Amino acid sequence: MVNLIAGKRAVPELIQNDFTPERVSAEVLRLLNDQSAREAIRRDLAEVRHRLGPPGAIDRAADAILQLLGTEHGKPATLRGNAN
Repeated sequence: MVNLIAGKRAVPELIQNDFTPERVSAEVLRLLNDQSAREAIRRDLAEVRHRLGPPGAIDRAADAILQLLGTEHGKPATLRGNAN
């Protein structure tokens, strides 16, 4: 998910057949021994965090849906042609 949001390979993806003890240890050693690799991941993760926005995404999504549905402050709006 991180790489999709980043739009690039920000972090290694070790899935399915690539998730082996050898690959995990190679990636860990690479990060332990390569400061520039660690810094690149930190920068990329900071950018992903920025793109995701502040905490509270569920509340923001719910508010956006309520606006689309024509509600205000959680109270249902009157639907067209309906006198609720």
